[in-house]
Amino acid sequence: MMQQTKFDLYNSLKSIFLHIDNHEKEFLARFGLNIPRFYVLMHVENNPGINYIVLSDLLLCTKSNTTRVVRGMQKEGLINRENDPSDRRSYQLTLTKAGHDLFNRVYPDYKMLVDGLMSRLDKAKLEDYLKASSEIENTLTPNRAEPTPG
Repeated sequence: MMQQTKFDLYNSLKSIFLHIDNHEKEFLARFGLNIPRFYVLMHVENNPGINYIVLSDLLLCTKSNTTRVVRGMQKEGLINRENDPSDRRSYQLTLTKAGHDLFNRVYPDYKMLVDGLMSRLDKAKLEDYLKASSEIENTLTPNRAEPTPG
């Protein structure tokens, strides 16, 4: 029975992810964006001067994937990439005016999308869902320190 419960939870989480992913893809397409490009915009907007390693961690992807997305956005004039003055091997990323303007056009509607989707959930259960999902995320995130038995 426990094995079936694990598979049921796993399939439910996967289904939730796919529903959210589909909503985001449809929404972002209206702005000529895909999900990775939007999250690059958001993380660079919120962390001006961020480097590739930190950005890759926030995007939950490899540095090579991050580099590929950022290079495309650079060519389109959305992102600036400059050498880090304290470490010439590293780059700092910032949004251009066009990148900043695009983010500011998309983000308010994005927040309304998320609010609309989450408003469908029972408000009394939202905290329980958040607690459970945080616990699952922390459990599944690689490189988390394992609690010591005690």
